[in-house]
Amino acid sequence: MTRETRPLDRLAASEYDELRGPARELVRRITDRVADHPTAGGPESGPKPGDVDDEQLHRTTYLRRVGAGQLTDALVNELIDECAAEDAADAVWLGASLADLGSVTGNSRQAARKRWPDLGLIYRTRRWVAGHHADLVTVIEQVLDHGGELTAADGQGETLDRAVPALRDALARTLRDRDSGSVVDPGTGRPLRWRHLAETVDVHLRTVARVGVPTTPAAATALAGAHGVLAYYDSVTAEPATATA
Repeated sequence: MTRETRPLDRLAASEYDELRGPARELVRRITDRVADHPTAGGPESGPKPGDVDDEQLHRTTYLRRVGAGQLTDALVNELIDECAAEDAADAVWLGASLADLGSVTGNSRQAARKRWPDLGLIYRTRRWVAGHHADLVTVIEQVLDHGGELTAADGQGETLDRAVPALRDALARTLRDRDSGSVVDPGTGRPLRWRHLAETVDVHLRTVARVGVPTTPAAATALAGAHGVLAYYDSVTAEPATATA
């Protein structure tokens, strides 16, 4: 009978031994901490036939640790799932597909999509902004070039006053990302370039386009370009999750 392959089987024996010790120590530390919490365990163990000395007291302590171990298991697995979701999203911002994720987890693309349902949107967004980076920058620059020729829709003056500088700052950040030589944050290693560009379009450009009213033909042309970009963005991100990824 063939033994089922476990994920840990991918580790060499030396790697397993090296990692097992620190992992066990971490689990023990968490269990110790949880065991001291009032919600960790059940009622104290009653006396048992044959108890001697402080046996009942220590039995109660270890029963509490068993309960604490269950809470530790739930906590660790919740955090594992949370970290895996973050890493999966970052991988997709870096161009990974659902098929890639399915392969690395030993499952299908459909299983990866079911486990991380938000990744289809990230995949479509990243692919679109990366493929239209230069055009997006051009449209944003044109809007900013004519930002002084925009007036605000009724009651939106303060919003427009904030939105144009915010768009300018977001564009400057986008250009720094482009010229940095890396798509990730040097401090955290997490991907930022395409996420920042998507935010520049979907949040900052969208706000200006929503509340800005052109007062010149050139401003009207620039704003029409922004509306066109946003319509394109919305059509791409609204695709069903069954789109190829």
